[in-house]
Amino acid sequence: MTDAAVGAQAAPGNTFLGHPRMLWMLLFVTVWFNFAFYGFRAFLAPYAAQAFFAGLPQAQALQRANLLFAGFGTLLYALTILGGWIADNVLGEVRALRLSLWLMIPALLGLASPSREGFLMALAAFVLAAGLNIPLTVLVGRNYAKNDPKRDAGYTLYYLAINFGGFIAPFICAAWIGAYYGYRWGFVAAAAGMLLGTLAFEWRQRRLPGAGDQPRFHRRWSTLAVVIAWLALIVPTALLMAHSDVLHLAVYLLMGVLVLYFIASCVRRGDRVQNHRYLALLLLFVALIAFWAMSLLSASALNFFARDHVAPLWNGKLLGLAWDFTLFQSTNPLYILVCAPFIAMLWPWLDKHRINPSTPCKFGIGLLLVALGYGVLWYATTRMQLPGGKVAAWTLLVNYLFSTVGELALSPIGYALIGKLAAPDETSLAMGGWFFGVGVSYDLSGQIAALTTAHGNTGIAGYAHVFAWLLLGGVAIALAYLIAAPAIVKLMHDVK
Repeated sequence: MTDAAVGAQAAPGNTFLGHPRMLWMLLFVTVWFNFAFYGFRAFLAPYAAQAFFAGLPQAQALQRANLLFAGFGTLLYALTILGGWIADNVLGEVRALRLSLWLMIPALLGLASPSREGFLMALAAFVLAAGLNIPLTVLVGRNYAKNDPKRDAGYTLYYLAINFGGFIAPFICAAWIGAYYGYRWGFVAAAAGMLLGTLAFEWRQRRLPGAGDQPRFHRRWSTLAVVIAWLALIVPTALLMAHSDVLHLAVYLLMGVLVLYFIASCVRRGDRVQNHRYLALLLLFVALIAFWAMSLLSASALNFFARDHVAPLWNGKLLGLAWDFTLFQSTNPLYILVCAPFIAMLWPWLDKHRINPSTPCKFGIGLLLVALGYGVLWYATTRMQLPGGKVAAWTLLVNYLFSTVGELALSPIGYALIGKLAAPDETSLAMGGWFFGVGVSYDLSGQIAALTTAHGNTGIAGYAHVFAWLLLGGVAIALAYLIAAPAIVKLMHDVK
């Protein structure tokens, strides 16, 4: 598309509150997509332990559920590389997103299956369909002219829409419908939210920029071919999720292939500056994996910790409903909604006063914060237990606050950095690799979560042991990055 064609969407007569009208439709879709995803994610691991592993000893049931959740997250992010390629080369962005939304609805309904096999196949179907959802992020920017200063504000609204959907979802899908009527109905509630977003997209999708694009491999039967491929891949994907050892091997083999590709690319180019930038990117990539491996425990091990070892808030009542442990899953998006504007203002203020930390330093700060959050939980579990053997809810809330501020220091900056450090002809692949890094983090977080119930331990002591190691290991890694930050900055060659 030409810049003029893109900018036409933002003409004065076709705007609402200063932004293109199509943006607001995409924000509505974003809210309900994230409502569906974070709605069932809030109870996915506890539901799996209860519904499919209840016959096992409790420690083993929690371990299996944590590993299944990790496999789900790993494939969810790893398959975005395949989904992005299909959107770019076969379907086009609008068609890919449209198909993704419709396919996720039956997948969500299938998660209510009472059989473990049916549940796994539905989870695999959702993961595969969600991989085609990548264009949603791209289409937000397509509504603006290339140099429109409002584009950044549009992406800020998009980020808020993600977290608004993530904030309200656990209240409705988990703490209300799931807790009172059974978690299987929570999946149905998530599907209902997805249907709302899908119908809105179906209504206006033909007006989106790029709706008529014809990618190089597009044919009249392309959509049917993708659906057939989706159906064919469900069983293999489900088998990978069910066998964490195989998935673990596949993830690291693929990561090795990506690293070797970029090494070969560096050798082929012979560009010293670009090679240094890729080395800097690799070092930040490792920091990203380490951060998310610790942070993503919030929806697995910390979900079980909240259920079994954290005292309820507000004497067990909230807005007339009985307090449910899944409501802790709303804290991260709530903190982001509250803290993001302040963090966004903090960096320019620090820059103005010439004390803005470098990007590698911010990665170190993010790692330090998430590690200190586990320090709070370690101290609470070893020194501050309540009479019933549980810990106060505020300790978990503080942990999530530290993790969220660390995320805001690290994650948005990392995405912006890809386009600056990667070679121009490899930016999309580098971004796919960055997303894949989050998938690797899911795999690592599953292994860490499994340690909380190692050797048959189901008590709070198992969590305390893991929290201590996360504190020590996280602080050590953070200090290494803070010390190495000046050297990494030199490798970036003036990229900020």
